[in-house]
Amino acid sequence: MTQNKQTGKVRSRKLFYRRGIILLASIIGVGLLYYLVPSKLKKPVPVPPKISLPGKEISTDFNLNTFTQGNETRLLHELGICDTLTLKDNNLDEPACSPRFFRFFPLKNNTNFNNGFMLLVRSGVHAFPTRRLLIFQRESNQLVQVNGFNGYLIERRKSNTEYDDIVIRFFERFDKQKYFYHCLFSWDQGKYKYVKCEEINDQKVKIEKVDSVSKVVLGYLSDKKLIF
Repeated sequence: MTQNKQTGKVRSRKLFYRRGIILLASIIGVGLLYYLVPSKLKKPVPVPPKISLPGKEISTDFNLNTFTQGNETRLLHELGICDTLTLKDNNLDEPACSPRFFRFFPLKNNTNFNNGFMLLVRSGVHAFPTRRLLIFQRESNQLVQVNGFNGYLIERRKSNTEYDDIVIRFFERFDKQKYFYHCLFSWDQGKYKYVKCEEINDQKVKIEKVDSVSKVVLGYLSDKKLIF
C-alpha cells in the first residue's frame, strides 16, 4: 500500500514537471514568433489620444476692475481716449482714465503693456452702445491700433506663437432678432485675423457646416462694421 502511494507521488511530480516544461516552451515559442513575424502583421498597440488643454475663459465686471501694472493711466493719456484731469468716473461721454471704463490685457502673455496691449472699453463710452476691444502695438515708438472689434474678449488659447488665439463675442440684430457670435482670431503678420465662427447664440456650429457658416458670419461682421 505504501509502495503504491510513493509510486503515485512520483508520477504526479513527473506530470507536474512535464506540464511546466510544456508551458515554458510555449512562452518561449510565442516570444520568438513575435520577433520573426514581419512588423506589418503585428497588431499595433493603440496610442492614447492627445489631450488638448482648454483655453482661459475671460469675463469682465468693470465695477470690480483694477489696473495691475501701474502704467495704464499714462498709456490711456498717450492714446487720448479719456480725460486725465477728471477724477469723476460716472461720465461716459467724457470718461475718466479709470478702470471702471477700461480694462487692459497683455498682447503677449506676461509682458509689459508699454509695448502692446488689448484694451477693452466699456459699453456706452463715447456713445458706443457695445463694448469694444482695441488692439495696440508699439511701432517706431508710437502706439498703433492694429485691430478693432465691436465685441469683447471671452477666451484666450495657447497657440504655436507667442500670441494667444482669442475668441471674441459679437452681437448684432437682424430682422428684430438678436444674434451672438463667438469667433476665433489668430495672430498673423502683425494683426489678428478672422479664422472661423464657433458658436451662434451659444450653440456650437456643426463641424460639417463650420466653413460655410463662418463665411456668412464674416460677411455680417464686415457689413455691420463690427470688425474695423
